[in-house]
Amino acid sequence: MTRTLLTPKLFLPLLAAVSLGCQSTSVPFRFTPSPLEIFVQEGPGEPLIARVLVAIPGAERVDRSQRGYPELLLRLRMENKGLSTLSLDPASCVLLGSDLARFGAPRTEHLGPLSVEAGGSEAILLRFPFPMDGDLEAPLLTGVNLQFEVDVEDRKVEASVTIERVFPVEVVPTTTFSTGIYYGV
Repeated sequence: MTRTLLTPKLFLPLLAAVSLGCQSTSVPFRFTPSPLEIFVQEGPGEPLIARVLVAIPGAERVDRSQRGYPELLLRLRMENKGLSTLSLDPASCVLLGSDLARFGAPRTEHLGPLSVEAGGSEAILLRFPFPMDGDLEAPLLTGVNLQFEVDVEDRKVEASVTIERVFPVEVVPTTTFSTGIYYGV
């Protein structure tokens, strides 16, 4: 039985080939706070209708292909705090970037409005197509604003929330330089 050891000369080209074949079509985005909590009321001092949690897990290209247009993923969970059934139509959701560019209409696997019985909770994943050029690193993603309507007994209650993007902190290695010569005065 012969064993082959992977030498550095063979390992680096192999690692490069594997990493090129595994290019990701999704980009991690972190927004704060995550999840963001919203209390929906018909007016100040009115009883609480719903508690909505919003989180942005990231962005990815449609069908995870390199040529697919990018979409921002937004997860929304609605908890019914009232006595009547609530509904949220994904078509009522509007997402704006920090440059006020409007994302496309959301796509979802859920057909029709999200319906939540009194005391219950339901979640939905919304996929918003990027506006215009479709760049995953577009400046419009320094923050986003979500606007939506909750339907309560045929009354529309509007809600809006802004979420700020958290940019990764780059750690630069400390480099020291020495010539070996001391200059004194």
